[in-house]
Amino acid sequence: MTEITISTAQNVAINFKPASLGERIVAFIIDMAIKMAYVFAVLYLMYEVFHLQRLLNSLDSWEQGVVMFALFIPFIFYTLFFESWTNGQTIGKKIMKIRVVKIEGYQARFSDYFSRWLFRLVDIYILSGLPAILGIIFSSKSQRFGDMVTDTTVISLKSNIKLNHRFLNDLSDEYVVTFPTVLRLSDHDMNIIKKAYNTAIIQNDVLMINELASKIEEVTTIKNHQLNPYQFIQTIINDFNHLTSK
Repeated sequence: MTEITISTAQNVAINFKPASLGERIVAFIIDMAIKMAYVFAVLYLMYEVFHLQRLLNSLDSWEQGVVMFALFIPFIFYTLFFESWTNGQTIGKKIMKIRVVKIEGYQARFSDYFSRWLFRLVDIYILSGLPAILGIIFSSKSQRFGDMVTDTTVISLKSNIKLNHRFLNDLSDEYVVTFPTVLRLSDHDMNIIKKAYNTAIIQNDVLMINELASKIEEVTTIKNHQLNPYQFIQTIINDFNHLTSK
């Protein structure tokens, strides 16, 4: 499967594998099962527990419509709420370890999730999801129409994520190491750092970045006073790669 390269604002290019059609369908089925369980629970409580049928029948059709809409707001806005609240994941997507991301690397905005949610009508609910299936199969970045409009896609978090710094390829023999004590880190340590950094970048998790930078300083006894946490971690990775490649 073709990888998708996402360039972030921190000059980091991250290669992901797009979520497969099967993963997206299973996530959709899980989410639909959760929504249907909510519907059944609401109907059961209304008619079997609280016996509200007589009350509903006393209302006119417009009032009944308002009541039913209010009760089913969680069903209607389920996907929009969870993707906005959990940074691109519904419960189904979280279980399947897939996520909605912006291709240009910036944090997806509420307007992006809202547009994707609106286009579900075209992509999924019209023609039984055929437009979405065809888009995911034939588009170069596995995008349904709602993804194309918002410049988003759905990636797999289960794949091996590859991180490439834009300036890493330019390292030469003249590269000057900033933190030589970075060699106190093992290859295993560096793999953990890269994986954590990848995750923090794609989730826009500033707290994780700060904690990771502090942990690196603690382990290596490096005192960073000039670089911001992003620059510091990037420099640590470059220094380690340069020193261990000789």
